[in-house]
Amino acid sequence: MTVAAVLVPVSQANAYVTYSSDECSSSTRCFAIFYNSLQSIGIFSSACFLTNKTHDSHTGFDHLTPSGMQQVRFEFGRDKGIALPNGSKCRAVQPGSGDVVKNNAAGASNADSRSHRIYFNSNQTGAYQTFTTGVNKNLISSLKNENASSARL
Repeated sequence: MTVAAVLVPVSQANAYVTYSSDECSSSTRCFAIFYNSLQSIGIFSSACFLTNKTHDSHTGFDHLTPSGMQQVRFEFGRDKGIALPNGSKCRAVQPGSGDVVKNNAAGASNADSRSHRIYFNSNQTGAYQTFTTGVNKNLISSLKNENASSARL
């Protein structure tokens, strides 16, 4: 598992925030959540968040460390050479790079061997859209920029 991280102090009490852009490497198959919609030729080419796990919140999660609480923040970044369906690519230095994933996604591409779902609410509740292996799809209108969690099925 590869996690890109930057530690930023958030208070005088030794609490830090860890910013994360992906959880995948070139040897794993992953699900990409994209900041921008599909291009007219049917591929994504924008900042993305890569995962192969279920996430209760697209904001991230809190993690207790010996030095105090850390927040892992999920944000759009770029890939590490992950092969995505139909030539889609995560791009660095694009609109959305560095933005939190929650409520900022427009579509997804599934290179994982298992299906994934994106949900309207945190903790995998509310309206959802399923992405089977090998597809590139824009989010349905009720989920576009209204994504809060996801599940690996």
